[in-house]
Amino acid sequence: MKMNDLPDQFLYARKGPWPQPSPSHPLICADEVLNIPPMEELLFNETIGARYLKARVGYPAYAAQYAASMAGWRGVTAERFNQIMTETLFTRFRVEMQDEELEACRAAFAKDDDGPELGKALETGTWTKYDFSAMKKIVPLDGMHVAPTKVYFEEDATGRNLCRVIEVDGLLVRDTDSSFGIAMVYALQGASYHVLFVVHPALHFPMNSVNAITKTALPMNHPIFQMFLPHSAYSLALDNAVLESAESVVNNNAQGTRFDPLTGNAYNLKLLFGAGYAGLTEREGYDPRAYPRYNYMKPQMADSEHPLFHSFYGTWLARYYEEAFLPFCKIVADYIKDSANDPMMEYTRLWAKYLHTHVHGFPNADQIGEGDTLAKVMAIYMWNASVSHGGDHWSFSNQITAVEKCLRIRRPPPKTRTEAEVDNAKERIFSPNDMQRAALCQYMFFQAWAIEPNLFETRYALPDYGLQQAAKAFTENLSAVNAGLLQRVAPSTSPDGPSAVTNCQPLHPIMDGDTTIVPYERTIPQSIQY
Repeated sequence: MKMNDLPDQFLYARKGPWPQPSPSHPLICADEVLNIPPMEELLFNETIGARYLKARVGYPAYAAQYAASMAGWRGVTAERFNQIMTETLFTRFRVEMQDEELEACRAAFAKDDDGPELGKALETGTWTKYDFSAMKKIVPLDGMHVAPTKVYFEEDATGRNLCRVIEVDGLLVRDTDSSFGIAMVYALQGASYHVLFVVHPALHFPMNSVNAITKTALPMNHPIFQMFLPHSAYSLALDNAVLESAESVVNNNAQGTRFDPLTGNAYNLKLLFGAGYAGLTEREGYDPRAYPRYNYMKPQMADSEHPLFHSFYGTWLARYYEEAFLPFCKIVADYIKDSANDPMMEYTRLWAKYLHTHVHGFPNADQIGEGDTLAKVMAIYMWNASVSHGGDHWSFSNQITAVEKCLRIRRPPPKTRTEAEVDNAKERIFSPNDMQRAALCQYMFFQAWAIEPNLFETRYALPDYGLQQAAKAFTENLSAVNAGLLQRVAPSTSPDGPSAVTNCQPLHPIMDGDTTIVPYERTIPQSIQY
């Protein structure tokens, strides 16, 4: 296959979108694509934008009903808290507990009757933490509260991870303390905001540079272009709407819409985007292991780079990457690298040169042809846009209910370990309007909404019979991974329990006779569409 240098062989005649510094925080946030091709803007408006408008008209009644049903919500049980933290996408946050944190816990509880028991566990047990310290960057709206938290888990003799201590703004609260209930609420808030503003944006915004440069710098018959195109149809317009639209939940006055459930103004909240991209350092007062600098080549999954992410969710991510995407991309990458007498690899090196400049960790022109680097670069982009992104939305919406996200808290954080339990406190955790907003936002933005075709139905216009056979094997491998991991689970009958009927996002819709158990829109998407 010969590359053609004529401008009309490029999607936008070499005049396409290009990344530039973030208008809000250029030094810490990923570069943005601000000039969206009209055809992509139109596609967004006809599909995703239309769904948003429909939801805003038809869903508020249900949101009000949900808010009313949650009026008596009094937090979560310790058992439910442990389940959320150890069985959902929140396991992305698990890191090692530092020695000084262990020592602080020992010292804090040394004089308690149960202090010796805890001290012994700290010395001999396996402890991990979830660190949400960056919550101190948020300035809450009037009447609302936020607090930096750290959640300390002990692994018991059976291998279960149980939360024993929560640190709330420096106060250490034990699972036996009366303040533990409200401490769990603040920990859930920290986890939810870190999903929304730290780890999940890293699946969206760095990939915009890859999307834009691929469409502008590679000819349309280049295999990388053909591999990436199906996975990049909506994301430039979607991410621009998220970052720059006047009605975005992360770019507006939070009181200016009826679907913004957040606490804090958008400019302030976007500081957490920087925490997930530029990272946070020990010099700034943070544990850098909890806030590493973004690296394109080290996506989160259960692998040697992330030894504490070996949860079911981390394994689900890793198996799709390792057993489906990477084998497919190795075949395509070898085809590209074997094009000795064709400028195909020259375009690939130029593409890598541009991306190395705009995306942290992206290989440069010399590195892209080494070993399996090109295959990994391709697999990461395709897997990120489909499995990793879709799985996060599925878990965040189907395994964690709107009320359990604790996006707005009106009761102050505990100042002592002996404050009133959540059931007995006079202060309400949230207002009805807070919860109505949360329910509407859950439906509009957090829920999975796959547009046809989904990942399993994706096809690639590859120019070689061998590559077409590799694409066929890819779909077969996707089904094999899905069959090996997917299980039905019983939905909770509790109004604040999980709504999932499967243990992970499915590849295909699921029917039970004539009844739809998992609809098409909840399946793994082809691209970032929500």
